[in-house]
This record gives sequence, C-alpha cells and structure tokens, in this order.
Amino acid sequence: MKNKLFLIILALLSLFLIYYYSPLLNGVVMGVVFAYVAKPIKNRLRFGETLSSAISTVLILLPISFLMFYGILQGLNQLIYLLTHQKELSYSIAYTLREAGLPEKYVAYVISAIPSVESYAKQYIKFSALNLTVKATMFFMNFLISAVVCFYALRDGERFADSMLSLIPRKYRDNFKELFILIDETLISLWFGNFAFAIIVGILSIPFFLIFGVPYIPLLSGLMFLAALIPVFAEWMVLLPVSAFLATKSFILAIWFLIFGVVFMYILPELFLRPYFLGYASKIHPMLILLSFIGGAIAGGASGFFIAPTLTAIATAFYNFIAKNLGEEDGM
Repeated sequence: MKNKLFLIILALLSLFLIYYYSPLLNGVVMGVVFAYVAKPIKNRLRFGETLSSAISTVLILLPISFLMFYGILQGLNQLIYLLTHQKELSYSIAYTLREAGLPEKYVAYVISAIPSVESYAKQYIKFSALNLTVKATMFFMNFLISAVVCFYALRDGERFADSMLSLIPRKYRDNFKELFILIDETLISLWFGNFAFAIIVGILSIPFFLIFGVPYIPLLSGLMFLAALIPVFAEWMVLLPVSAFLATKSFILAIWFLIFGVVFMYILPELFLRPYFLGYASKIHPMLILLSFIGGAIAGGASGFFIAPTLTAIATAFYNFIAKNLGEEDGM
C-alpha cells in the first residue's frame, strides 16, 4: 500500500513538473542534444569536469549563436531596406518580370500593386509587433536555457546515470549499466554525426555559391550549416531568398540556382546522404532516421525534430541490447 501511494505521489509530481517545464521544452531538448554533440569534445579534455564541460559548451554554442544572431540581424536589415526603397524594388521586379517574358500589361499591373502590398506588410508588422516580440523573447530564453542545460548535462550526466543505477536491484544493475552505455553511445553517434554532416553541407555550399556569384558567401554558408542542423525542412529558408535575390539580376540564373540547389543541396543530402551517414554512425536504419525527423517535426514542431530521433535511437539501442543478450543466451 505504501509503495503504491509513493508511486502515485511521484507520478503526480512528475506531471506537475512536466506542465510547468513545458514552455521551456524546446530549450531543454536542444540543450540535451547539444550536450551529446559536445560530449566527444569534452571526453578529450583534461581540465576537470566543470571546466571541460564549460569549454565544450562554448565551443559548440558560440559559433551557432554568432551565425544565428548575425543572420537574423542581416535579415532585418534587408527587410528594412525593402520597406524603405520602394522605387529600387519596383525597378528590380519589373526588370525580372520582363526578362522572364511576361507581357508588359501584366508587368504594369504587378508594379502598380507593389505600394498596396508594401502598405499591407507595414501594417502587418505593426500589428504583429507584440506577438513577434513575445516569440523572439521565448526564442532567446530557450536558447539560453539550452546552453545551461548543455553545460549541466555534460558536467553531471554521468553522476545522474549512476544515481539512477543505484535505484535498480543489484542483480540487474550490470545489465542496465550496459544498456545505458549503449543508449549513450547511440545518441552520441546520432547527434554528433548530424552536427558533422551539417558542417559538411556548410562547406560544400561555398563552391556552390561561388559558381553562381552569390555575395555574402561566409554568412550564407554558415546559415546553410545552421539549416542543415534541422534536417529535411530548413535548407529552403536559405535557397529561396538567395534565388529571389539572383532573380533581380537574371531570372534564368535564379532558375538554374534553384534547380541545382534543390537537387544537390536539398534532395540528395537530406533524403539519401544524411540518413545513410547517420545510419552508419549510429546503427539506426536510414528509413527510421528519415521518418523520425519528418514525423517528429510534423507532430512536435521544433522540439519534435530532436525528440523523435532521440526516441528512435533509444528504441534501437534497446533492441540491439535485447538481441545481443538473447544471442548470448542461445550460444550458451
């Protein structure tokens, strides 16, 4: 009776904690993922748990935060430029439409509609200012929380695992320790592999942008790296604006950029190379990796990108553990 009462109280407390922590779920989940990315770096450092964890956290999050906030700043600057240079914008759009072969009457119609669209955009931004401010505040808060969670997960993760093992009966403890180690190794392979693949995408985007004469190549390659950290859905956020910029110079060039970008920087890496790369590293089937990224994003949004693959990795590690132990029992 006492044990049941204890379990009920523990379950209720856990539900209350989940409810109050749910607004910060994105930050907590990202922090845990960043910790698995940084863990191979921390394991190579010999400065003590606290200092090694701090250095690893900074080495991972500093470049990410710089690229992210600098990209947001540049995006805001471009938006302000578009809203304050209507004549230049109208000329660029007219030139692009004429180059595309659109009849002059349709070009004139589009140009005449630009002031109305610009006025609507300004009103929308004005009315949405409060909502955007709240979302931006939550985004920055979650990012800061992810840094804190990453640091403490690196510093205290092993002690937390040991404390969990101490709650397990002694006769099962060795088996559970082996399972925890296997889960840990699978998650490190998955998320560090995802980080390494994002770096590869960022590097490969440099010659791609050079071929098409795109400016701000260091910034854009950094943004491609950030986009590649969130598989399947993010690269278009870089490719589409760049193709729109190129269209103001040459419509044909923009079309070729978009075609090659979609094929070689989006479809090929995301649907084929990444699943096989991560599958080889983590021993998770490539199809499961692809489905977990897509399904997690649809079901859980930003946090789903990380939760679903993490659960898939845990399930795979558990399956491999069971299969290994059954194989050993059969061998005996």
